[in-house]
Amino acid sequence: MLQTSSSKTFHIVFRRDLVPKIASVALIVMLFASSISVISASAQVMQENDCSPPLTTTIDSNYQGPVVVDAYWVDQGVVDTSVSATNPIKKEVGPGEGAEVFAVVLNNRGDNPLNSVTAYLNLPAGFAATGESKIPQLLQQYNPASKVATSNFALASYYGQVAAGGTFILFFDVDVLDSAKVGTFGTNLVVNYKIGVGAAGFGVQSCTSALLEVPFVLPGKVIMDISTDTKTITAAQADPMTITVLNKGSAPATGVVATITNLGQKGNSGSGSTGTLTLSSTTTNLVNLGANQFNLGVIPANSSAPISITVFPATSAAGQTQDVSVSLVYENAWGKQLTTQLDTGIFIAPVPPQSLSLAYAGNNTSPVITSGNLSNLNFVVSNNGTNTASNVVISLVPSASSTSVSVVGQSTWSIPTLAPGEQRILSTSVFAANSLIDTPTSFTLTANYVSQGQTNTNSLTLGAFVIGDVKPQLYGLAVNYVGNTPNLAGSLLNQGSTTGLYTTVQLYKSPILQDIRAARMANMTGNGTGSYNGGGSGSYNGGGSGSYNGGGSGSSVAWMGSGRTRGGGGMGAGSQAMAPQFLGDLTPDSPIPFSIPLNGINSLQPGSYPVSFKVVYADDLKIQHFVVLNGTVSVGRAPQTNTGHTHDSILDQIPIPLPVLIGIIIAAIAVVIVIRRRKSKKQKMKMLTGSDTDIVTALDSPIKK
Repeated sequence: MLQTSSSKTFHIVFRRDLVPKIASVALIVMLFASSISVISASAQVMQENDCSPPLTTTIDSNYQGPVVVDAYWVDQGVVDTSVSATNPIKKEVGPGEGAEVFAVVLNNRGDNPLNSVTAYLNLPAGFAATGESKIPQLLQQYNPASKVATSNFALASYYGQVAAGGTFILFFDVDVLDSAKVGTFGTNLVVNYKIGVGAAGFGVQSCTSALLEVPFVLPGKVIMDISTDTKTITAAQADPMTITVLNKGSAPATGVVATITNLGQKGNSGSGSTGTLTLSSTTTNLVNLGANQFNLGVIPANSSAPISITVFPATSAAGQTQDVSVSLVYENAWGKQLTTQLDTGIFIAPVPPQSLSLAYAGNNTSPVITSGNLSNLNFVVSNNGTNTASNVVISLVPSASSTSVSVVGQSTWSIPTLAPGEQRILSTSVFAANSLIDTPTSFTLTANYVSQGQTNTNSLTLGAFVIGDVKPQLYGLAVNYVGNTPNLAGSLLNQGSTTGLYTTVQLYKSPILQDIRAARMANMTGNGTGSYNGGGSGSYNGGGSGSYNGGGSGSSVAWMGSGRTRGGGGMGAGSQAMAPQFLGDLTPDSPIPFSIPLNGINSLQPGSYPVSFKVVYADDLKIQHFVVLNGTVSVGRAPQTNTGHTHDSILDQIPIPLPVLIGIIIAAIAVVIVIRRRKSKKQKMKMLTGSDTDIVTALDSPIKK
């Protein structure tokens, strides 16, 4: 029955007149579902993947999208302000210049606005991405290998909206390597962007890509400079001179025009109409006798072009340097005309020395003046000519800029005649205040004289340097004890005018060391029989002649001779007393105490002993000096103490090796024991042989003395 019902239902549903209607409805539902699936899938692709891979982009009249307008290098500081498509500021860039900014100008040729522009510039060999163009997080969002076969690319983005027909600029941070070559490289640019489609208000956007060709140009750089091949010319005569215009860059300079704008002094220039450059008549030191403007044309990279002129130096310019200024007009690597002014110089050879010469007479090349003291200043006046100089007047004047230095002695000298080859040594005293320490000063020495009826003047500027002095002195020498260790103490006082830097003090070949050695040798019982602890009467740490680490000689074996466990250099004070002791800065009039351990001083007899100290210090110029200071120290009796190793034990005072002494003591004890036993036996026998004592009483009674 159920089967019959089902058959009826089936026939009812699939009647022939209902089949077309059902098919139409099903078709509509399937189409609608398919459209929804496509839209959903498209949305998923746009979210998960970047824009569709481009093929070769054909730029024609039907093309809708961005196109490359221009590409050039710009300064990093102006990429967002003054750079625009209508006002490009193109920068010269050459190989090896490091991080630079490469700008690509694009135009939206589509009918719809563009936004979310991200571009990937494939870089030629010799270039690498850097800065913001090499952010790993952004580079991971795009796999350039899927679109263009390259692994060297730079990233740039434009987050604004570009209207239809609008222009925008992408800036790429590019590292220009040393291996880069000047020239034009064929490369491309992958541009991902979104474009609005559909009816207004829906905001539906699609993402697409474009593969665009970019003119990647490394223009090089023009670096202009000038130099003079003729470094020295002679005064009072016409001399040829060559000025070389150099291009030290990596790009050629074109349309170069050079104009000499100055010779001799700053600020003077001549007129180009006459073809001769002449300076002001009141200050003329150097005159150009030829042309001053030159058309040099093209100067290739790392090349030069010469300019030849003739100059006439005045006598007053002898021994001086003269300025040469040249104005250059040229076009750089981008064809932009630039103007620059460059300066160089030449030297006018001095005239032969006059018959009267002045010179400083001293051990140094220039005077050295000690502040706070009168310093001698000597100089020589010589007649090196063939004519006699008469009415010679010499004057010495200190620098007008310094009021803290003065000539204390004679400052003017008169010499009636000075024959050829004759010379005079003049001397005076000068004084400089302490405020001038470590500063230079100068004196002007002038000689006026008559030679061959002509009055002549010669002058010399004496440059001097003012220094301070360090005068260390010893004060308060005494022997102090720190615990059981004697110390030679005292103070250093700087009586000079400047600080002694990095000061150290040490005992230096002092006679007291010889006295200590002699005293210890006198206390020793002999050279061949030392105690176990040293030689003579020293303790284990002291030995016969010094401390454990100090001087003396010998081994630790008692019967091998004198000395102590660790041999050294002869005297009891040892290396500890001879080692430098750092005191620091020794300022003027500020004593610094010092204390030097000196073992063995307690072996000296009371009295006064000479001592010597070596003091090393550096001056204000970090130059080291040393001085040996002598003094006298009073040595008293050593304090009596029971601690430490200052005093020798009674065993140490016996001149017998310790093992032998121990054997003697043991033998003596054995002899005493034997004697007492024999005495005891005799007393017992006496008691046994007596008439009034039985054997029991004798054995029980104590032994009486």
